[in-house]
Amino acid sequence: MSAAHRRRVAAVRLLSSLLVAVILVTGCGFMGGSGRGGRAGAPMGRGAPTQAPPTAGPDAFERSGRGGQIRLTLPTDQTTRPYPLVVALHSLYHDGSEPQRGWGLDELARSAGFAVVYPDGLDLSWNAGTCCGPASAGGVDDIAWLRSLIAHLESRYPIDPRRVSIIGLSNGGMLAYRYACEHGDELAGFAAVAASLQTLNCIPPAPLTTVSIHGGLDGHVPYAGALWSEALQTGITPTDVSLGPFRSVDGCPPPTEPGDTSYTGADGRPLGTTPGPVGATPTAGPDGGAAAIIAAAGPDGQAVPGMPASPSPQAAPPAPPAPPPPAATAQPVAIRHETVCASSARLVQYLLPSLGHGWPALTGPTAFDTAAVLWSLLRDARSAIAGPRM
Repeated sequence: MSAAHRRRVAAVRLLSSLLVAVILVTGCGFMGGSGRGGRAGAPMGRGAPTQAPPTAGPDAFERSGRGGQIRLTLPTDQTTRPYPLVVALHSLYHDGSEPQRGWGLDELARSAGFAVVYPDGLDLSWNAGTCCGPASAGGVDDIAWLRSLIAHLESRYPIDPRRVSIIGLSNGGMLAYRYACEHGDELAGFAAVAASLQTLNCIPPAPLTTVSIHGGLDGHVPYAGALWSEALQTGITPTDVSLGPFRSVDGCPPPTEPGDTSYTGADGRPLGTTPGPVGATPTAGPDGGAAAIIAAAGPDGQAVPGMPASPSPQAAPPAPPAPPPPAATAQPVAIRHETVCASSARLVQYLLPSLGHGWPALTGPTAFDTAAVLWSLLRDARSAIAGPRM
């Protein structure tokens, strides 16, 4: 059997397994001073995958062969200690300089009071399961290495071990999904931007705050998924299916009620509502927020402006008729889904109908302040246990 055929078989198994899991879940209910920076060694090319040594034990990071300098930004000296840590994971065939230059996390870390680290994947890729690149092909144990990196940083800086979050773009977001599947009890939360779940048998060990941001025009990692991606050599899991295991463990039903879905502006807050403290759930304004209710893509399978309709693996009642977008001073740029969860975790899903593949722009008519939106949702989250314990 050829390698390409084996990858196709693995992709089909992945999609089949996730679809069955979602059907079962849907039918049976839900379970209730200044920054300091370092530059890593020069990244390797796209050749044969590099094999990393095992990463286990208290000195795992030092023995992993991937130590040396890392890109790390710390909050100001006046920041209350211990402070949170954000791990920012780059996309395929990039390195840690991509998120450090383009995501706006350094400035936010200094002002909001958290540390952020920008690790490099081996051969500019991350092993997220069926994707991607040399790391996946070579079976690199990126999960163990990330755990060793987090433990290493916690032993050297005043980091709160229950306030560690992961943010990833594309292949980095896929690895964030995988980490949450395997060690979600050690995470306060994670955010996947333009990414999908690419690992089999995902059963998160504990509730954790989960955020998805996806473009409706993403042709590389499509919102609705794909049976096969020639570029990535794998099937792509639909966004709603990817979120299924986390809806289950968090106790968050699918967004089928009118109040579960709204338009938002660039700040991620629903339009037609009264903004509360950053990170708080908005409350309805004088009009009850009715003008912000729309029919949008999600587990109800309804269509989205600027995005073709597609079948959904989850059956749900059709959404009510959609009124026109709210006549507000803020321009609607995103569609937000959030329901009340049985746990203290939150699961928030944003769809940007006019966005293709990549990190949303900070300027222009469809600007979205992604870093600030994500931090507003992750900053108050706490993990189930203090970890990782190596």
